Amino acid sequence: MNVMNVMNVMLGGQFPKELPESNLWCGVDKGALYLIDNGIKPHISCGDFDSINNEQISKVKNYSKNFFVKDNQDETDTDFALKNIIKLYPEITKINLFGATGKRLDHFFGNILLLNNNYHNLDLRIIDDYNIIFVSKSGESKFSSKKNYKYFSIVPIYQDTIMTIKNSKYEVKNMLLSFDRPNATSNEFVEGKDIVLNVNKKVLIIYSKD
Repeated sequence: MNVMNVMNVMLGGQFPKELPESNLWCGVDKGALYLIDNGIKPHISCGDFDSINNEQISKVKNYSKNFFVKDNQDETDTDFALKNIIKLYPEITKINLFGATGKRLDHFFGNILLLNNNYHNLDLRIIDDYNIIFVSKSGESKFSSKKNYKYFSIVPIYQDTIMTIKNSKYEVKNMLLSFDRPNATSNEFVEGKDIVLNVNKKVLIIYSKD
């Protein structure tokens, strides 16, 4: 994938230990300040900026190519950022969300819901130091292992989701994914094989490492 089609977004949750190399960054609220303090000038900075002071807001504005302030609470800062990215950079096909996890579980669950929102034309992922989270389409799809990620889990987001999975440590055929208990978590990749997943409805996929 062309790196110019990928936008990395830094939210205001738990910041990663290492920043990935990227030509395009969007900073959201104090995530924008974090980028600037680490030598990165965001292409977009946006949010309501209620977590930083006026002096810091001025700094963010001065170092950002584009600066937008959200003037209502009808949408989350993340949602506001995604809409601005799509508007300014329609060529973007993949967005990685960093700083989306951390202390505020309400913010985290809000970001999870956005993965299954109206951004179906984008490859949208939440990434922290231990997990990669994204939504898989319905039907058959393949996904590969990533270095250092031993586990993957499948989480239903719709009732009556049926799953068949091949090339993993634990294979199943036509299994009903349950809302009552986690019955498709902590599966493992098999070296050299792509996971083949077939589901009748979209599901949440989580890569994890210890």
